[in-house]
Amino acid sequence: MTKTIYNEEKYVEKYPDPTAAMAIENINRENRKSREQVQGHRSRVIGKSFEEVIETACRNYRDKEIAIIEKTPEPMKVLGKSNKGRFPACFIKKAQPDFKGCMANGKAVVFEAKATEKDRIRKSVITEEQFQYLEGYWKMKASAFVLVCFNLERYYRVPWGIWREMEVFYGRMYLQEKDLESCRIKFRNGCLDFMHNIAEVM
Repeated sequence: MTKTIYNEEKYVEKYPDPTAAMAIENINRENRKSREQVQGHRSRVIGKSFEEVIETACRNYRDKEIAIIEKTPEPMKVLGKSNKGRFPACFIKKAQPDFKGCMANGKAVVFEAKATEKDRIRKSVITEEQFQYLEGYWKMKASAFVLVCFNLERYYRVPWGIWREMEVFYGRMYLQEKDLESCRIKFRNGCLDFMHNIAEVM
């Protein structure tokens, strides 16, 4: 008669979590991580699309000799040799405002662009570094502002004097879309006309 030896490790399923509650928590954590990754990707796509709208407008302004405005290059340092057109790099300092340039009258223009799918835009979306740059340009009489986009459908040019003091004007550290109706900008001839009447309101 052959003796059967029961090997528990062979037949019992092993889970990394000793309890069902911990297993559920791990599943929830993974779900949150997946949602955050999807939202992060979506935010990057929306931000990129907004930048493309702005860059199209900048080319139009340049062609019409209204202004020369360019995207601020990211401050990066190359870490190695290129490989099929790609190379490792790292950021060497915090980002400056997104766009800088000069209007036909010689006045400087600088602004940050922010897109959101929410019903409000928080003051904290501007980093401390960007805040200091915009503040400095504004104090030197440049046209400084924050260009805000809601759902890639509605666009607003918020003067820096309003953005920096939103808690004074609105009693809170965020702006709702209804607060910005006077700052609304529109498309003209296929381009977002974010410079429309800028000398009159800045």
